[in-house]
Amino acid sequence: MKKNIGASLAGEMITRIAEIEVFPEYLQEYFDAASTVGAESVASEPGVLCIFPMQRKETPNLIRIVEIYRDETAYKYHLNTPHFKKYKEGTLHMIKSLELVPMNPLDAPNMNKVFRKIP
Repeated sequence: MKKNIGASLAGEMITRIAEIEVFPEYLQEYFDAASTVGAESVASEPGVLCIFPMQRKETPNLIRIVEIYRDETAYKYHLNTPHFKKYKEGTLHMIKSLELVPMNPLDAPNMNKVFRKIP
């Protein structure tokens, strides 16, 4: 019987939503700082499968970021990259609140159809 790679990978993955409230007076500065860190992380770190930031339409200072890492090792590596440290240290004063919400993928076997980095 063929092993379901998507399901086994989902068991190791770190999947979550970062819920961030930015002080309104820093919104543009936050966007400037955050505009490249996700794309750079996905492009340069094989273990970063997704960093997808979004902004609430009706409340623009509320940011949500879907984050998916291949595993704990990839996540720890990401936290120590120069581009993430620059973002984190440069935006601390801009952020009113931050909550990292752990999530479980409901359709892990089909994630490779959306996120092409998953084998």
